[in-house]
Amino acid sequence: MKFSPSIYYFTQKDPDYNIKGSRDPLGTQVLWQNQAKKLIPYLSTVSFNLHDFQILSLAHHLYGKEPDILIAKFLIRFEQVMAYVRHQFLKDGGFNGINRVRKKLQDSTNVSISNKSSDEILSNQRAYGIWGKYNRPFTDIRIVEYPDFDTILSQKLETLPRAAFDKFLTRLHQPGGFKTDVYELEFLSQLLEVTPAEKKMYVEKILKINAGNPYQNQLFEFLLSYSITAPLNFYNILQDFKASPYATDLSLQHILTDIEETERLLSPVNHIFRYLQTKPLWTKSEIESDTFINRCKISRNYNFIADSEENKTKNQLVISLQKNNWNLIEDLVKRNKDVSAWRGGVAWVSISNDILEIHHGEGSNFYVEYDPIIRNDNFYFFDTYTRLHKQIV
Repeated sequence: MKFSPSIYYFTQKDPDYNIKGSRDPLGTQVLWQNQAKKLIPYLSTVSFNLHDFQILSLAHHLYGKEPDILIAKFLIRFEQVMAYVRHQFLKDGGFNGINRVRKKLQDSTNVSISNKSSDEILSNQRAYGIWGKYNRPFTDIRIVEYPDFDTILSQKLETLPRAAFDKFLTRLHQPGGFKTDVYELEFLSQLLEVTPAEKKMYVEKILKINAGNPYQNQLFEFLLSYSITAPLNFYNILQDFKASPYATDLSLQHILTDIEETERLLSPVNHIFRYLQTKPLWTKSEIESDTFINRCKISRNYNFIADSEENKTKNQLVISLQKNNWNLIEDLVKRNKDVSAWRGGVAWVSISNDILEIHHGEGSNFYVEYDPIIRNDNFYFFDTYTRLHKQIV
């Protein structure tokens, strides 16, 4: 059975949800993201640090006027300041830019804060720092619209030494930047303490949502009494949430089932493709008898409600995964060709005279112990959410 090009659906990938430095040869990222956002609509895979949300909140407050195109440069300077504070005084090693900060402080406690590339704490701080990773969820969540947003942050700032803070704020607003000894910044470490008022705000704006079907709020209640094991067992938490009294809503039950079935479909499909990339050539007979491909083909025969192009695409992949090995690979080759063409590139794989040729090996992987029954590759923002839940609550 041959599929026409119209069966596959691709949308523009949200840059805030892109996994930096990687590619998605089968266009599955948009499929799992679309499903995940039905439960956790505003977070991303990289927006999991409360301190970064705090810094972005403070930057909006300290900017002192309506946000414009210059607020990003202001945030970059403030992010640099707080990076030195986090490393030197909070011993926080979990932020982007820690390596450059550590290296700069090895040479001297005198640091330069500016928008010059030499002072940035990442190769591209705007793209890979707080602005690039948090601005989209921060904006979608609308934290600044919380009724007491400015009041809460003003009260926090009032606890700082007045003269030291006024001097710091004046220098921070200087477009040309400034130099300082890191020990002059120690008092700013108080800004990353979470006050009771802040905690309430972040619970209401990050952990909960105000929407017509706020299923994320039920996840919040569930986690209050649930013990998360490390590392997070994705399928276990899904099943436990579904079986809890917080998920009795039939629509929520359907969303959770769709999340599980989406991952049980996309994970083996991706593993098969990455496995194929480990060799430059495959014969039809090799593929037909391959035990790893056979092991990945766990037939769920699940039917997604065809109410979106994403679900229609998933249903086509369900059919593909039920085929014999060679026909399955033909479908994946076709999908990769369509995805690559849509992105303005060339296909990573091709078939000619019953020979599968691999033209691009980026991301190739053969996880010999891969078990599609227990293994998942995507967390559908559960990992992000549970980490924030732990930090805030």
